[in-house]
Amino acid sequence: MPNLDGGHYFFTALLPIDNRVIVEHGAMKSSPVHMVRDALEALPTALQTPASELTGIASPFARSLRTHFLRVFVIDAAYYNGRDPADSILSAIEATDLLSPQPSDRLACPYLAFVADFDPMPGVEEPRSWLEELWRLAKPELCSVFEYCYGFSADHDAAAFADLVLKCQVETTMPFNDYWTAPPPFPSLSPLQLAIAPVLGVVAAVGVAAMGGWPWWSGLTLVVLLAIAGIVFDYWLVMQRGAKPFPIAPNSTLRDVLKALYLQQAFTRFAIAQQGASPAQLRASFTEFVAATRPGDLDGPTQPPGVVRSSFAAETANA
Repeated sequence: MPNLDGGHYFFTALLPIDNRVIVEHGAMKSSPVHMVRDALEALPTALQTPASELTGIASPFARSLRTHFLRVFVIDAAYYNGRDPADSILSAIEATDLLSPQPSDRLACPYLAFVADFDPMPGVEEPRSWLEELWRLAKPELCSVFEYCYGFSADHDAAAFADLVLKCQVETTMPFNDYWTAPPPFPSLSPLQLAIAPVLGVVAAVGVAAMGGWPWWSGLTLVVLLAIAGIVFDYWLVMQRGAKPFPIAPNSTLRDVLKALYLQQAFTRFAIAQQGASPAQLRASFTEFVAATRPGDLDGPTQPPGVVRSSFAAETANA
């Protein structure tokens, strides 16, 4: 699957952490990777739990109205899946010492994993545009986290930061599409369409063999070869279609999602407040509700990014 899928860009980068020296931080001495972990621990998260809401400090990445999800973490060792599978009978015959360790993968240095899902902007280079925007919105926090990555400097401008991170980008092979509520409009190839290429191959082979006066076995061989060529073409066609990005879901940008969350909560409050109202009262109240919430206006009122619930003024709640 490509990095760009479902109308969203799924960004993944692994930045090596320079862990060759000891860092003096005041009276303490520590390793760079521990300093990165300390910076991540101090980084505010989204206000999406009762505990985080009490802090009142939102994630710096919530300043971006294009970023759906973002996660930063340290990878300092490759995951060990256990011993390689082997036949237990053969292992017993060969007297394999199961306590003897097998070779395992090791990383030359720790890595900072930087993973995000964001809305690409049309007509600009992505993910460069998004990285530069993030640098402008959250430079102090990014400096605290990226400080010990190879090649990083707090004196970087937005373009230099994007250059550094893009050098460490890896392809996202499993994007997370979560906004489709109905089956996507996938164009399908009918059995008749798939049969066209093999049938044309067979017809062409029969025609060539008949006009050339070929022996039956030569004609049969040509028929089989061109039929196989048609099947190979069908396989290529199916794979080409399967490699296309997942289609974008309607109203699935972050601003659309935030507006939908706001309307969901506002309408729930409206429905509760209107219990027992007469049809005339309900019609008038709903007209006022639509005027107050402006469902088609993504600029507001809407839910702020990085929070789990919207805030409503008293007059909005009773609309």
